[in-house]
Amino acid sequence: MKHLVVIVAGLTDRPFAEKDNKTPLQLADTPNLDSLTKNGLCGPVQTIPDELYPGNEVSCLGLLGLDPIKYSSGHALLSAMGLGLKPAPDEIALCCDLITLQPTHDDMVMKDYTGGLLSHEDSELLLNTLQEQVVDIPVRFHHGGGYHNLMFIKSPPITERLSPPNELIGEGIRQFMPEGKETRELIFVMNQAQIILHNHAYNKKRVTENKDSVNSIWFWGNGELPDLPSFKERYDKSASIISASLMVKGIGNLTGMKVIDVEGTTGFSNTNYSAKVSATLKELENNDVVFLHISAGEEVSLKGDIDDKILMIEDFDMEVIKPLAQAMETLKNVKMMVVVNHVSSAQMMKYDRSPVPYLVYPASSGDSSQYDEQLLESGKSFSNAPDLLTAFLTNQL
Repeated sequence: MKHLVVIVAGLTDRPFAEKDNKTPLQLADTPNLDSLTKNGLCGPVQTIPDELYPGNEVSCLGLLGLDPIKYSSGHALLSAMGLGLKPAPDEIALCCDLITLQPTHDDMVMKDYTGGLLSHEDSELLLNTLQEQVVDIPVRFHHGGGYHNLMFIKSPPITERLSPPNELIGEGIRQFMPEGKETRELIFVMNQAQIILHNHAYNKKRVTENKDSVNSIWFWGNGELPDLPSFKERYDKSASIISASLMVKGIGNLTGMKVIDVEGTTGFSNTNYSAKVSATLKELENNDVVFLHISAGEEVSLKGDIDDKILMIEDFDMEVIKPLAQAMETLKNVKMMVVVNHVSSAQMMKYDRSPVPYLVYPASSGDSSQYDEQLLESGKSFSNAPDLLTAFLTNQL
C-alpha cells in the first residue's frame, strides 16, 4: 500500500454573518471533496500545540511526522535549507520579505505581505539592487523566487521573536518593530531598504500606473535548526515532497525526502495545479509516500478575500482533488489523506489554532455527505499531527 498526503492551506474558517453564518467552505461548490467523504474516514486533528505560535513551520513539521515542540525551528533556516544554503558560523538567517506598507498620519500599516504577488523576475531585480546599495552592514541577500527571500547578517542570535508580516495585515507596524540592541542593525538595514526601494525605477513605474509600490522589507523567522531525524528511519518508507514553499522543501531536504521542483508553482491561486498533480502521480510510481503541499488558500485568507477564498476552494476541488481521485480508481493500491495545515481565517485575517479536519480515502464507509467544518464534530480525534500521520502510514485509519 502506498500513501498520498495532501496538505492544504486555507480551507477551513469561521462563519461569516453576512453570508448567512456560513463558512467559505460551506459556500463553495466542492463535489469531489464531498464525494470522498461518502467513502472516507474523517475527523479533527490539532496541528498547533498550545505552547507555540500558529505558523507553517509548526503545522507542517507536525504533518510531516515531526514533533514541532521537540524540533522547533526557525522559519528562515528551514527556508535556507530549501535553497541549499547555509549561513556562515558568524551569521544568522532571517526571512526578508518584500512588502507594501501604507502610510498613515502616525504610522505605517502592513497592506500587502506579498508585495502584490511579486514575480520571480521583479523580486530578483529589487533584491539585487538592495545587495548593491545597502552599506555599512555586512549582509547577504538570497533570492527565494518571489516576495519571500532571505538575508544572512553577521550577528549573534536574536532571542526576540520577530513577527511574521502575514500576521500583521491591517496593523500599524510600529508596535511590532524589533527593539533593543541586538536588533538595532536590522532597523538600520530596513531604513536603508525603504529609501532604496522608494527611488527604484520599478516602483516609480508602479506609481505612474496607480499600483502599490513594493516599498519595504520585513525581517522575521529567526530561530535555531535542530537535527531532524530522517523520514526513512522513522517510518521505514521512501518519501518525496512537492511544494512551492522553501520552508517545506527545507524540511524535506533535512529529512532525506526527495524534493521535487515543479515549473510554474507560485504558492498562490495562479499556481500550476496540473503540473503538481502530474508530478505527484509520477512520484507515486517510485515512492512509498508522497506529500503534496498546496498553499494557495493562505494568501486570500489572510487578506480577508472571502469571495477569492471560495474560488480557491473550488479550484482546489476541481484541479487537485478530482484528478487525484480519478487516478486512484485505476491505481487501487494507494490510500490518500487530505488534511488542512491550520486555520487561516479570512474573517480574522489571522491564523487560528482551532482543530482542522482530515479525510482518509478510501474507507469502508463515510459518515458525511459534505466536506466542511462539521467534520470536526465526528470521527477519531487526534491531539497532535505526528500521531495522525503515524496512524495513517501504519494503516490504522
